[in-house]
Formats: sequence, structure tokens, C-alpha cells
Amino acid sequence: MKSLKWSDMGKIRIMKTLQKLIVKDLYHLDTTPPIIVQAGQDITHVIKQFAQQPTLRGLFVVDENKHLLGVITRRDLLDWARIRVGATFRTSREFWLAEDARLIKIMVSSTGGDIVHPDSQKAYVKPEDTLAHALHVMIEYDLICLPVLDEAGQIIGDLKLTEILSRVVQEEEAAEDTST
Repeated sequence: MKSLKWSDMGKIRIMKTLQKLIVKDLYHLDTTPPIIVQAGQDITHVIKQFAQQPTLRGLFVVDENKHLLGVITRRDLLDWARIRVGATFRTSREFWLAEDARLIKIMVSSTGGDIVHPDSQKAYVKPEDTLAHALHVMIEYDLICLPVLDEAGQIIGDLKLTEILSRVVQEEEAAEDTST
């Protein structure tokens, strides 16, 4: 496998590739269906989902109409466990007030809907979105897996960071092969 050159020209070419390709070109490549839980499901159900699938990066929380409410990541579960086993709060100098409020919410959580990743209800893509947009959303919300929503706002799949990066590498290698 060739090593990619991340020169300025390479970065421009990669951005053009990300802007050219769309989500529907990738999200269906992984045939494993995304894990979806109802907001009111007990936290033990959420934990079991992660435990049964060690490679699971995140699961999606929906309301009774199957509309996205947010994403739960392994980090969110770690925060939940940290609180549940009695970890102490950090001082305000070490932690932002918003994070303290989130941890307090986790302290009293009992359902999947209680521990969703902050603002993650906004973190989704649609099949027509570019991979550049998908990568931007992943970076903005600090997620490596996004739900793909249809026009009705229901989850039809998921898109993983590894799928995007793998496609970029393929495109770059193909471009290098044609230029040599």
C-alpha cells in the first residue's frame, strides 16, 4: 500500500473528493444494521447493546415516532459508569459548568434518553449530503458514527468515519495510479 502525500495539493484533492462523493455512496456498504433504542428504554438495555457488540461505536436513541433524539457513545457510558461508582466531581477550574450539568443529569439517569451525547440530535446526515458535510458533522459533534436519516427523519442506516477515510484512501490511490 502506498503512503498518501498530504501536501497542500493533496489536501485540496481530498477536499474535492469529499465534496464530490455523497453519503448514499457509502452508508450501505456496512450491512450491519444500526442499533436503535427507544428513549424510554432502561439504561441496562443500552449497556447490554454495547456489551453484546464490542465494535459498536454508538447507538441511536429515537422517540415513539422513530425520530432521532441523539446518539449514545462509549464515552457517554463511561461518564455514566464514573458517576454510578461514586467518582467525585471535579472543581469548576477543571470542568466547564455545562459539563458539570451534564454529569448531574447522568447521576439521575435511568433511560437511554437521559444519557445521549450533548446536542447529538443535530448530528445526522441524509443520503444526498456530501462526505465533506458528513466529516464536518462528525468533527463538530465529536462522533465517529452518524445516523443517516430519510426525508421523514427516520434512521435508514449509519455512516462511520472509517468508511469515509477508507473511501478517501481508495480515491487517492486511484489518482496516484493514473498520474504515474
